[in-house]
Amino acid sequence: MGKAKFAYTIWQWGTDSKEQFQQALRDITEVGFDTFESVKTSINVFDGQPQPFLQICRDYGVRPNGFYFHLNGDWDNDVEDVRRKLPFMAACDIHRMNVQATGVQGRPATQAELDYDLKAINAISEMAKAYDIMPCLHPHYNTTVMYESEIDFIMQNTDPALVAFGPDTAHMTAGKCDPVAVIRRYADRVKFTHLKDITSGGVEAAGMQAGVEVYTNFRELGEGIVNFPAIFAILDEVGYDGYLTAELDRSRFGNKESAAMSLAYLMKNYRRD
Repeated sequence: MGKAKFAYTIWQWGTDSKEQFQQALRDITEVGFDTFESVKTSINVFDGQPQPFLQICRDYGVRPNGFYFHLNGDWDNDVEDVRRKLPFMAACDIHRMNVQATGVQGRPATQAELDYDLKAINAISEMAKAYDIMPCLHPHYNTTVMYESEIDFIMQNTDPALVAFGPDTAHMTAGKCDPVAVIRRYADRVKFTHLKDITSGGVEAAGMQAGVEVYTNFRELGEGIVNFPAIFAILDEVGYDGYLTAELDRSRFGNKESAAMSLAYLMKNYRRD
């Protein structure tokens, strides 16, 4: 049986206020989650002060398992902002952060774009090492790390001791990757996972949120075409004991109901020790 734990993302409730943060924690705890992932903009909401953030976490009996960062081609946003936020994450006992590559629209990355993202990710990894935080490469549709060859380039040119893999099942499927094959290839480097399902027939963009493009045809776990049992088996084979972090960009039913649906799927289909 598996060793992984369950978590949910909370950026869907909004990233602009403490009230949105509290509503998200209220909903996910009522559903049954006790761990969550947030995004870097939530650190701004708390003016970089971890104690008020942690007090709200204690009030709801939950803990964060990571923060999500996205590159945009500007070194201050991509690297220096991480430097400023590392003390906040360390104070929250964070040891993983997801890093999304620079956005591009509907085309493969150029070599220059890949070289820049590689440089930024390596710089982040060197800074984060001092805080015992490992960046995880997060493939994302319409970014420079969307296709398998782009994932391979970053993974093969980074130090496994400093940079991990944080697969996203829906985004890899949208990018015409085989998530089962890619996760198997880098199974020993998977230190974080984003689990969401997707319908067939391409992607349906729904604009931006917190600086990241989001989609409407991603689905709750078990409601699309992703082969989650095969992914669970691969992770179990390598003893993955991190988080299976469920996520959904846009809910058809409401964020709380979608969280409940995905947790029910995990409870039924992933056997834990």
